[in-house]
Amino acid sequence: MLKNILIGTFLFTFLGMSAQHASIKGIVKNETDAQAMPYVSVSLDGNTFKTTDINGEFNFNDVKIGGHKLTIAFLGYEKIEHAVAISSENETIILSDLKLKPSAILISEVVISSPSTNFSSRYEGSNIIISSKEIELTKPVGTEEVLKKVAGVNVSGDMGISNRLNVGIRGSYPRRSANLLLLEDGTPIAPAPYLAPEAYYNPPSDRLDGIEILKGADILAFGSNTMYGVINYITKKPPLKPTLGINLTAGENGYHSEYLTYGGTWNNIGAELQVLNKQFDGFQDNSQSSIFNTTAKLYSELTTRSSVYVKLNYHQEKSKASYSALTPYTYKVDPRQNPFDADDLYTKRYAADLIYNFKLSKNTLLSTKVYVSQFQRDWWRQENTLIKASTALSYLGQAIYDDRYSYLNAQTFGSDDYIRVGKIAFGEESTRSRNRLFRVGGAQQSFKYKIEKENFKMNLELIAKGHWETFNNVEIKNDSSRFSRSGTIDRDQYFTLNAYSGMLKDKISYKNISITPSLRYEWVEMRSFDRLAISKMTNNDGSKFFGSQKNVFSSFVPGVSVAYDAISKPENKLSVYAGVYRGYTAPTAEVGFLNVEDGIVSAPSDSKPINRVPETSLNYEAGLRACLLREFACLQVSYFNNNISNYYSAGRNEAFQTLGAVNTYGLEGTVNMNLHKLLNSEKHQIVLSLSGTWMKGKVLSGLLKDSDLLKAKHTDATKQELIDKINAERNGFDVYFSSSTGTDSLVSGELTVADFSKIKRLDFVFGNDGIANNTVPYLPPYILNAGLSYGIAGFNIGVNFNYVGKQYTDYLNFENETAEGAIGSLQAFKTIDANISYSFEHVSNKYLKGLTVFIAGKNITDEVYKASRLHRLSSGIMPGGFRQINGGVKFNF
Repeated sequence: MLKNILIGTFLFTFLGMSAQHASIKGIVKNETDAQAMPYVSVSLDGNTFKTTDINGEFNFNDVKIGGHKLTIAFLGYEKIEHAVAISSENETIILSDLKLKPSAILISEVVISSPSTNFSSRYEGSNIIISSKEIELTKPVGTEEVLKKVAGVNVSGDMGISNRLNVGIRGSYPRRSANLLLLEDGTPIAPAPYLAPEAYYNPPSDRLDGIEILKGADILAFGSNTMYGVINYITKKPPLKPTLGINLTAGENGYHSEYLTYGGTWNNIGAELQVLNKQFDGFQDNSQSSIFNTTAKLYSELTTRSSVYVKLNYHQEKSKASYSALTPYTYKVDPRQNPFDADDLYTKRYAADLIYNFKLSKNTLLSTKVYVSQFQRDWWRQENTLIKASTALSYLGQAIYDDRYSYLNAQTFGSDDYIRVGKIAFGEESTRSRNRLFRVGGAQQSFKYKIEKENFKMNLELIAKGHWETFNNVEIKNDSSRFSRSGTIDRDQYFTLNAYSGMLKDKISYKNISITPSLRYEWVEMRSFDRLAISKMTNNDGSKFFGSQKNVFSSFVPGVSVAYDAISKPENKLSVYAGVYRGYTAPTAEVGFLNVEDGIVSAPSDSKPINRVPETSLNYEAGLRACLLREFACLQVSYFNNNISNYYSAGRNEAFQTLGAVNTYGLEGTVNMNLHKLLNSEKHQIVLSLSGTWMKGKVLSGLLKDSDLLKAKHTDATKQELIDKINAERNGFDVYFSSSTGTDSLVSGELTVADFSKIKRLDFVFGNDGIANNTVPYLPPYILNAGLSYGIAGFNIGVNFNYVGKQYTDYLNFENETAEGAIGSLQAFKTIDANISYSFEHVSNKYLKGLTVFIAGKNITDEVYKASRLHRLSSGIMPGGFRQINGGVKFNF
């Protein structure tokens, strides 16, 4: 009896386990560009929910026989419903034509697709899209880690985790990315985009859904700083299904990150709260960093004709951030040492954005944007000085030496071995603060009108914008120990700016060709107040602008793009494009109050009024985009040629006294190869990604002064190199010797190394009759990146190789290195990153289904290299290449 029961139970269990049910599989794409869409909500009969994976795919198993309804929804897109009929237990339904159409009231600023092409059809010119898929697989600690993969982008290291972004695009000077326009969801995020565009705030990569890098004429729609490119960070949107997300990461060097989110969509209202805490001990001594960032978002389709998006953000950073980097000697002895323990950076940022869209008619859309932000940056930095390493004990004293310079014990020193130390005054190391407060506000109204007929389309856009900034800079010299945070104010500056602009853009398409002319006009008024000087003026009448300096300028900025779709078939797509536009960079608070006459720059006076105008450029580009063999290979190739005129702000402590002209040009290429398509199987995901950049630059004209050059600690090699440069192109150097009369005397003729010590002043004259063939700083001729990833059933592994060629760091193109590290070339370097992860999305256990575990290695070879000399004489060498291994878990439920 018992035997029969056991046999029956076994058969029942076996038959029940072996019963096969049907499955429904599919991929969701964007109707606009046919690209896969990740994280889309898919429900079966309203009671079983799935979310598309990073490839836009979903899969329902164990589906019963009969009729079913799929509902597919994504915030900002029109919901679709699809009927499915299952006729047998073993049937598999594959839905490959599910396309979501953007809502007519879509907030385009916060939407990014996940294209396998790495470019977007939204833009006419060259552009690169870093997708949510790429960010998810890379697990970056900062945005520089993914930006270095982009063709045309040069990342210059400044330590840390991308808290202060330092990248160049197509030859722009990379320090603090000040020559680029940085956006978050289409809104400028620099502390003061005109007055002080340096990137002292950079969004944590944890919050990002994607990054757009734009380099063509499309960038004119976004504002100033358009000579080189735009980086637009797209932040994550509220999910469709109410979801709690927990992302925990920990790793070497005291790194840990906790990122918590909760949000969902209820009755067409999506909302989410994001909270991030991140800490890092740094790669060097005394370089700890702590970040707290919280964001609240609301996205609502109020009616079928209107939508609204609101974002509130608070960001706080506390870091032991230093300008005082390494000399060649300290780099050789120990690149991880940093004795400056009293450098403290404290920032706070409050920001609010509001976007409201209203559809006036089927073809007409009004969009209103309002944004405000306040950014506070208090930075106390030890004053440093250079001394010979052999004199450290006698200069510093025994107590300071034993505390932070004992690494010098048992070392031998040469005549060119210098170290950077705290400046000693009355037995104490001194500190100075540079405290800044920025307030920014803006309002923008756009009008969009479209016409769509059989072979003709037109998309007209009109934009009117007002933008306002204030900037207060206070410098304080401390009054006691290096840790004192009080003292005497010796600088108090206040700046204001009002900018008003209008933009006209009209994309006209006929059959396979489109042309997009655009014209931007901008009027700017900026004022400067020296509050300490004004406080001493006895005739101060209390009027609003008393004692201020004013600069007013305006600019017309035109551009045009042309595109032709040579092949437009499902299996093969190829288009060619070209564009020309005028780039534009407004003068900052630091250099905006000068006089320029006949190209010669000088301080203003009664006879020389302030009249500094923007730097401008004429930029050309041409290229092609293609997706071939059903997306087996997707590529973009671009040629660019940027010609910059009235160039003044050359680099750190380098400025053209007679306005200069610079030309940069090159080729960029990106290709993604979906190798798994050779296997005719989507089960495996094998992707090879390649990008490469070839760039050249030339300084065409201008007289430049480098205030760091003669202050540097020159070695015999750099002295000889400078003399050789002078003699080789003698007409390119105005050399002044010091004289007994106290005036500088201009000298001619060939020089010897013995003359080096006599040089009091040195000006460089560029051009065919002067210095003829020098390139611009931080323009490596070659940048190469290769990535390979493999994924199957939730398992992913990837590796990335990055190579950056040799680059110069100054306009004289020094090969050799000065003894404090401020001047000299940077040798080529390479980095290798790797990552591995497993997502339990394919398991049936509901507690494991939302779990992902991962390990990510950065610079896994631990090959330390000289990454930059961005701060020049005040800093020296910034090292890079330190290894960082992180691991973590991500859970959504």
